[in-house]
Formats: sequence, structure tokens, C-alpha cells
Amino acid sequence: MATETKPTYCLDSNVFLAVIVPAATKSPREDVRGAERLLRALERGEIRAVTSVMALAEIRWVFAREQKPGFTIARAALEDGLAGRLTILPVDADLAIASAAYRGRYYSRSNAFSYNDGIFLATAVRNQADVLCTTDPHLLQVSEVVARRPGAFPSDRGGLPR
Repeated sequence: MATETKPTYCLDSNVFLAVIVPAATKSPREDVRGAERLLRALERGEIRAVTSVMALAEIRWVFAREQKPGFTIARAALEDGLAGRLTILPVDADLAIASAAYRGRYYSRSNAFSYNDGIFLATAVRNQADVLCTTDPHLLQVSEVVARRPGAFPSDRGGLPR
């Protein structure tokens, strides 16, 4: 009997934020809907996902910047509610060094590729993600992995990238 492999998505913090605090992300409606579909598929166990602990830091920053309550609930939803489906990786020395190498590769005066961008890219590469899902224009242009906007996430299971 053949076992089906589930695609692995590396999720940038902006995917979570598009659902948790959509007005703060300024994401297009298509990306908000795609992020919702993605997280529902993750909740149902149709896909696997990985992110960096930096997603929690970026989400916390948005809650503070927007002066919104509820970060503790959002954190629990990600860490506990998606346990077993969403892996949240710590930033270790190898990931930090890879992030710096990616920043060195992509940063320029016209492309403000950040260390956090590098962390998400390194997380996707380390985990052999099928797709790095982000709204970040700096990450959408990388060559190491397939990067797509959340709006590209299909509305039906049949179209998931492998």
C-alpha cells in the first residue's frame, strides 16, 4: 500500500498575520484568503508546515505595534493548537550563519533582504520545504526554494504542489 506524502510548507510570519491581524499586514484580500485556506489545510492535517521561532517574535511585534491584546492566545493557537502539524524551529548557530549567507547573497541597495528573511529561507531549505509561503517580495525572488504568495494556495486539495 502506497503512503501519501503531505507537502511541507515553510510559513513566513506574514502568513499567520494575514489571518490573525489582517489589517496590520496590508495583505491583499487574495493573500488573506489564501492564508486562511492554508491554515485550515494545516489544521485538517492535509499539509505539514514549518516555521521559525522568529515568526513568534514578528507576530509579537505586530501586536505591540498595533497595541492589540491577544498575543498570548495567538501564540497558544500556533504552539498548542497546531502541535504535531506545525513545527516551530529555534534559531541555532547553523541557521543564523545560513541566514547571514543568504543576506549576503540577496541584499543590495534595491533589495533590503533582512536577517529575518534569511532565517525563513534557511528554515525552508533545512526542512526541504516544497514551498516557502510568504508575502515578502524579498523572499518571493529567491532561487533556493519555490516561493509563493498565500493567494496561490489552491482552494481544493488536488492542486497542492509536491
